[in-house]
Amino acid sequence: MQSLAIPLRLQENGLLRREDGTRSLLALLDVMARTPQGSWQACPKFGLRDLFENGRQRADLARLAADRINNTFRELGMTEYTVTAVVRELSANRETDTYSITLQHAETAELITTSVVQGY
Repeated sequence: MQSLAIPLRLQENGLLRREDGTRSLLALLDVMARTPQGSWQACPKFGLRDLFENGRQRADLARLAADRINNTFRELGMTEYTVTAVVRELSANRETDTYSITLQHAETAELITTSVVQGY
């Protein structure tokens, strides 16, 4: 059975709806931030929650997160964007961390930055 590819979304009524590719990519990053690696058998590299939770004090967290996202993109056949930076933003709240993720379009070099929030 074939699977659905981004940017298609299954609606509640069972019909498919085409989503904006960039919006779908950002939504995928949000899901990755909330999912631990290894939770999805179809793509074992998918997930960042365990890395964000256990790596808060790691100096190489940004590089590890960028590598994991880029490896996941390659595994899923997504070649349009690559992650160029992951930055942990300063937060007054000790129960959440916010990470800024910068992506670069492979052909146009356009940069997109989004934030994902990791709660503990």
